Amino acid sequence: MTLASVVDEALTAATDPEDPVVRDVFRRAGLLWQCKNPDCRDDNPRGTHLCEGCGFMPNGKRIDDRRPPLVSPAELEEIRSALRQHFTESGETCPDAVSFDLNSLKEWAPHFATLHSGAQTVPADFSDTKVAEVLEELERAPDFGAVLRVALHD
Repeated sequence: MTLASVVDEALTAATDPEDPVVRDVFRRAGLLWQCKNPDCRDDNPRGTHLCEGCGFMPNGKRIDDRRPPLVSPAELEEIRSALRQHFTESGETCPDAVSFDLNSLKEWAPHFATLHSGAQTVPADFSDTKVAEVLEELERAPDFGAVLRVALHD
């Protein structure tokens, strides 16, 4: 049983008058965080990095870049430019951000991409694109678990 499922069960079991009290206790215990986006304010389980209701970050701001130390700011801008060009040329809707995971060789994998649009995430594959060429030029990551996220919204 996961922490999120325990929290869900407790919130489901709470009566209407108990719900705000239970949520407050869970927030103070660090089991829930409340989205700071004034249009959302959803509660999210500990460990989630983006609001499940609106896709904003815990600080209430839209999704932003997540740049591992080995990726320079200039390289990040090159990836951003390649992604914007890709979406312009393909006619696909440009997401709020794109994140890339590592493959088994600790290289940024164009086929392990995720499109972030609000609270929705969709897997994507940028193999055989300019984006893949730019990713191939980056250094290998020192360890697994690193994520490269490029914000595309204005």
